[in-house]
Amino acid sequence: MEKKENKRVYVAGLLLGLAALIIVFLVEQIWKPGYFIKSAVKLCSFACAVILYAVIAKRKVSELIRLKRPKNVKKLVLCTALFFFGIGILFLIFKNNIDWTNIRQSLVTKEGLTRTNCFFVFAYIILVNSFLEEAFFRGFLSELIPNRTVSFPLSALLFSVYHVGIIGTWFHPFLLIFCIVGLAAVGLFLQFLLERYHSVVASYIVHASANVAINTIGALLIFEILK
Repeated sequence: MEKKENKRVYVAGLLLGLAALIIVFLVEQIWKPGYFIKSAVKLCSFACAVILYAVIAKRKVSELIRLKRPKNVKKLVLCTALFFFGIGILFLIFKNNIDWTNIRQSLVTKEGLTRTNCFFVFAYIILVNSFLEEAFFRGFLSELIPNRTVSFPLSALLFSVYHVGIIGTWFHPFLLIFCIVGLAAVGLFLQFLLERYHSVVASYIVHASANVAINTIGALLIFEILK
């Protein structure tokens, strides 16, 4: 009886996760509202999926996503720095192969970013969105399937595909494939950090540092410093 109950709980979690991803995908690709509405929908969808699953599974949200202070953080600080500077190095390598005008136009027209609101948006992405994605993809989705050899790659793949919906029109096919593979690899590494430190805070810090680097490039585009 207990086995059946556990199975029902996991199925309910998978359905909640799938529903959240579908809602976010439809809003991003079909409705296409402004950034703030999209962010509100994503926040509600991902947070509700995690909270409802915690209620169904009779677990604390903090326990489910492993929200606790990581220990022995020296190597974590190194990873944070490597992610930040690594993105900067990739930028320098590929900057002449990217259509920055197209990306700037997408940020302005599709996302509604301006010189006035971009710093607020970037602060939200770094502080809130990074944590939301870690809690959902690493803390929640990866916990739903007991077999780690299945759940970890699946979570990383969904993390990658989810971002393709956002950046799909930014790059030429070759660079887009590179981004898909790279995002999946990043997803796996962030999962490794969560498992290594037993804390979503560890993967969140590294994820946030990567977003600091990416948003710095975004600011250069919005202010037309990068052309």
